[in-house]
Amino acid sequence: MANFILLPATQTQTNADTNPKVKDFLTTVLEPAVKSDSLKLSARMPAKQEKKIPVKVLDSIQEDGAKLIELSDNELADFRFSYPGFRIIKEKFYKKAIIYREAIEKKAKKSQINNKLQITVTDKEGNPLKDIYIVAFTDFENRLGDSGTTTTKGKITLSLKGKRIQRIYVYPEHSYWGYYRASFTATASLHIALTSIDINYKDVLRYFYPTASWPSIPASIRVGVIDTGVGPHKDLVVSGGMNCVKDEDPKDYKDNGEGHGTHVAGIIGASGGIHGVAAGVEIFSYRVFPVGKSASNFYIMKAINQAILDKCDLINMSLGEAEQDEGIISYIKQAYNAGVLCFCANGNDDRDKVSFPASYSLSVAVSAMGRKKTFPSRTVQTASIKAPYGKDKANFIADFSNIGPETDLTAPGVGIISTFPDDRYAIMDGTSMACPAATGMAARILSAAPEILAMQRTQARADEMLKYLSARIKSLGFKPTFEGKGILLSE
Repeated sequence: MANFILLPATQTQTNADTNPKVKDFLTTVLEPAVKSDSLKLSARMPAKQEKKIPVKVLDSIQEDGAKLIELSDNELADFRFSYPGFRIIKEKFYKKAIIYREAIEKKAKKSQINNKLQITVTDKEGNPLKDIYIVAFTDFENRLGDSGTTTTKGKITLSLKGKRIQRIYVYPEHSYWGYYRASFTATASLHIALTSIDINYKDVLRYFYPTASWPSIPASIRVGVIDTGVGPHKDLVVSGGMNCVKDEDPKDYKDNGEGHGTHVAGIIGASGGIHGVAAGVEIFSYRVFPVGKSASNFYIMKAINQAILDKCDLINMSLGEAEQDEGIISYIKQAYNAGVLCFCANGNDDRDKVSFPASYSLSVAVSAMGRKKTFPSRTVQTASIKAPYGKDKANFIADFSNIGPETDLTAPGVGIISTFPDDRYAIMDGTSMACPAATGMAARILSAAPEILAMQRTQARADEMLKYLSARIKSLGFKPTFEGKGILLSE
């Protein structure tokens, strides 16, 4: 059995041109069966032959709209011929566009281990830090080394082949900057003292956008954050949203605990301890990521649809995958036709091609850039520095950022300080962070154009929003495949 999405042939919902039998099938057969026992649908067969097609309806976006169904691959052909008029799309899954931790692929054989390296991780005052993930490579190309997490005493022992460390990465989840060091010799023990986060530190986001000195935006703009959920955090006010994950409470749209969506939302609209780019914006949270899992294309479609119904002006999607998806395209198109712009992260596959949905032409695709000396020395961000450099040689496109002709904008995405659940702060990197920086700046700029925001919610509104933004973009001196048209600036 597999999961598939049923969509009307031309739109996300039935309309005047839809075969009435298709609408009737959606509304009177499939919709009442959501989350119930499997249906036994009659297949169209030659005379005197009978066959039933088992179908389970798992979820629905709207009564006459998309349905998530469970159906055997072997029954697909019978279903198509028996119930025509639908696009049948395979359920697929999307990952967060954040930089994932380096990982060991090979460990040394016991007979090769000759270095038991004890590492102690503390803060600058010497207090031990627990649950800090560490990975050390003695052969980075082949991902050979060892990894683990510190104990309550801040200690871990790694079993390594040789004393020469090619690379070591230290990853705190929150509250501290990470640590990176390359090409050194370590014997017996190593002490690493992590730098705590100073919320007044000028990271690359605040270098380009002095958010602490900016006033709240003057007009009401709604931004939908399609992610892991948002909050709770004292610096964030969530105006509404929906949990779009199947079998979860639709009203529980706070963060699932992973912190990604809260960090994204803080970049856009935090106000308090730190300030986002568009403090004062209305944030709507749409959770699409179950804990520890990727987001279904159906959940993303459901989130976009709800953001349209909630009258969001901008949608942020810090997620992606390689291949295009017909269902998500349909909903991004619907959003654009409703006067809503979708900002999407380029992806973090080490300068690979732009991921989807950023690669879709009606999305605003955002790459990640950084700036030297906007993060402490020996942090993991130093590993992201890579040519080409901009007109100002301190600026660079992050080594992890995907690039390509689909790129529309670049934005700060290396070493970004933002909100983390339960009133904490964290450092994250990725086009996941660059995307909300661009989304937030777009919200701030558009807040000065009430005549555009007041337009009827049609394609013309989205067109005018893009035109207005285009006059406030500055090239940083990279090629268009790296930065698109450039970076959004208020002046």
